[in-house]
Amino acid sequence: MHSNSALSTMTKGRLLIIDDESELREVLTALLEESVSEIQLAANGLEGIDMLKNQKFDAVLSDEKMPKKSGLEVLKWMRENGLQIPFIIHTGYGQKEMVQEARKLGVYAFIDKPWDERALIKTVQEALRSGMEQQK
Repeated sequence: MHSNSALSTMTKGRLLIIDDESELREVLTALLEESVSEIQLAANGLEGIDMLKNQKFDAVLSDEKMPKKSGLEVLKWMRENGLQIPFIIHTGYGQKEMVQEARKLGVYAFIDKPWDERALIKTVQEALRSGMEQQK
């Protein structure tokens, strides 16, 4: 892939990926590292919340089903603490209640597993842009 130099000087945003499966974190990192200036990884929702307390991110990409706090619980915590940055949930189980609840909390997007890589990258890039706009 050739990189457009004008694009690469643009800030691409900081992404937090929360997923309890280490191989998925690796796959997501490999997929997204070109599109993001920085990626931080958390292995569960609790770890994700700790990172959100101490660092600034422009968007979050989270699994839904995880030990110690689900993606939905992280989203809930963020909204309760005034963090409005875009939150993307990827899930292999489109449970209706979870989806409705997440929509109420203003989830940015849902991505079903297995993902379409291009759609995933595009959604993350748009979320980061939107998150950076908010923080101006």
